[in-house]
Amino acid sequence: MEESSQPTSDKSPKASSKKAVSSSTIHQSEKAKSARVEHLCKQAAVLFDRTRPLHDLGEDSRLILEMATRLQSQPIPHARKKPYKAALAFVRSQQAAKLEADDEHVLAAVLTYHQKKIKRKEIDRLELSPIQVRQALTIAALLKIAVGLDSSGSGHTRIQSVEQTENGMWIVVDGPEAASDAVAAQHNARLWVKIGYPNVEVIESVEAAARLTPFPEPMESIGMSRDDSLAEAGRKVMRYHFARMLSYEEGTRLGEDIEDLHDMRVATRRLRASFEVFLDAFEPGVLKPYLKGLRATGRALGQVRDLDVFMEKVQHYLATIHEERHEGLDVLLAGWKAQREAARTQMLDWMNNEGYTDFKRKFNLFLSTPGAGARSTPPSTPTPNTVRELAPVLIYTRLAAVRAYAPYLEDAPIELLHALRIEFKKLRYTVEYFQEALGKESREVIDLLKQMQDHLGDLNDAQVASQLVSQFIEDWETRQATLPENERQSIEEVHHYLTYRQEERQHLLETFQEEWQKRFWQPAFRRFLARAVSVL
Repeated sequence: MEESSQPTSDKSPKASSKKAVSSSTIHQSEKAKSARVEHLCKQAAVLFDRTRPLHDLGEDSRLILEMATRLQSQPIPHARKKPYKAALAFVRSQQAAKLEADDEHVLAAVLTYHQKKIKRKEIDRLELSPIQVRQALTIAALLKIAVGLDSSGSGHTRIQSVEQTENGMWIVVDGPEAASDAVAAQHNARLWVKIGYPNVEVIESVEAAARLTPFPEPMESIGMSRDDSLAEAGRKVMRYHFARMLSYEEGTRLGEDIEDLHDMRVATRRLRASFEVFLDAFEPGVLKPYLKGLRATGRALGQVRDLDVFMEKVQHYLATIHEERHEGLDVLLAGWKAQREAARTQMLDWMNNEGYTDFKRKFNLFLSTPGAGARSTPPSTPTPNTVRELAPVLIYTRLAAVRAYAPYLEDAPIELLHALRIEFKKLRYTVEYFQEALGKESREVIDLLKQMQDHLGDLNDAQVASQLVSQFIEDWETRQATLPENERQSIEEVHHYLTYRQEERQHLLETFQEEWQKRFWQPAFRRFLARAVSVL
C-alpha cells in the first residue's frame, strides 16, 4: 500500500497539544502575576496603615500607593526625554480617573522616581507643592519597602506587625522566603530614613520574638519532675544553666573578680554537656546552632580562665618558698599576664559581637518555648519518653563508659587519664541534671565523682602547666642565645617551678589508682547510685 501524498494538517493532535500547553502556561503565568500584584497591594496597604501615626497621610494617599503598586512594574512609554510628563500621561491612560488632578501628579512623581527615571533631588523641581513632594516621597518610600518584601517573587512573605522601638521601628515579617525578602526590604528602606522617618529594621517574626523574650533570672532549682518528658527536662536543665551563665556575664565583662569568669565558664560547660545528654530528645539538628554559639563562648572564656588558673597556681607556689625568691618568677607571670590581656581582648570582642547576641536571643527563645524542637513519639506505640523511664538508662550508660577504663589503668598514660577525666565529668553532670528526681543518695554519688574529677583535673592542670612552662623556658633560652653573654638573664626560679609542677604531676599519677579504688571502684559507690536511681 502506497503512502499518502496529502499534506499534513496544521491541526494535528500534536500541534493542538502544543498550542494547548502554551495557552495553559500563559494563563498560569498571568494568574501568578495577578496574584503577586494583589499580594503586593495588600502588603503595601498594611504598611501604610501601620505607619500612619508617623506619616499622617489620608485615604487619598492610600489610594495613590495602591495604584503605584499596581503600575510600578509597567514601563512608562516615551519616558526618555520628559519622564515626569510621560508618567503623567501614562497615569491618566491607566483608568486613573478616580484620582484628583493633584493626586495624578503625585502618582506620576512616585512612578517616575520608582522606575529610576529621575533622582531624589529632582522631585523637588517638579510641578508639586512642598506638601505634595513630601507626600510623593513618603509613598515612594513605602512602595520600595513593599516591593522589597516580595523580592523573591513568592508572594508568601507578609507583614505580621510594625512595632515602635526606642531606636525606630521594626517591620516584622514571616513566610517561607521571609529571610531573603527581609534583607531586600531592609536595603529598600534607605529612602524612608533619608527623608526623615525613624530608622527601620525589617526582621523575621522568629527574630522579633527572640528579641522580645526576656532573659531568665537565676533560679534556685531546675524544677524537674520525674514525669517530665526528656525533652522538657532537658529544656529546664539548659534554661537553669543558661540563666546562671548570663548572671555572671556583667562581672566577666568588668573583670574585677576572676570568680565571675570562672562561674560563667562552669555554666557554659554544664550547658554543653547537657546537649549530649539530651540530644536524642530533640529532632536532628535542632541543637546544632546553639551548640555552635556555646562552643565559641566556651573557647573565648576558656583561654582567659586557663591563664587565671596557671597564675593562681604560681601564687600558691610562692607561698611555699622564701620571699627573696619571688622575684625570679616575675618574668613568667609577666608573660602570662600579657597573654591573658590578649585573650581577654578576644573574649570581649566575641561578647560584643552580634553573633553572641544573636546566639543568646535565639537560644533563649528556644528555651522559653515548651515543645520547641522536641522529638515526637508515636502515640499508638509505648515508647520510653519520661525522666522516670530514661534517666536510669542515661546514668548507667555514663557509668559504663567510665568503668570501661578499668582494665587500662595500670601504668596508664596521661592522655588516657585525660580522656577518663572527661568521662567522669559527663557522669557527674548527668547525675546532677537529674538530681531533683533521684533519691537523697545522689548527693554522695556526686561528691565522690567530684573528688575523682578534681584529682584528674589537678593532674591535667599540672600537665598543661608543665608544657607551658617548658615552652616558656625554651623560647626564653632561644632569645637569650642571641644576646651577648653579659646581657643574658638567668631564670633559675622558673626551672625550679617547672620541677615543682612535674613532681606534682608525678604524685597525682602515682596516687590515682588508690583514689580510683578508694572512692569509685567499690561496692559503696554502686549502692549509693542504685539507691538514688531506685526511686524513679
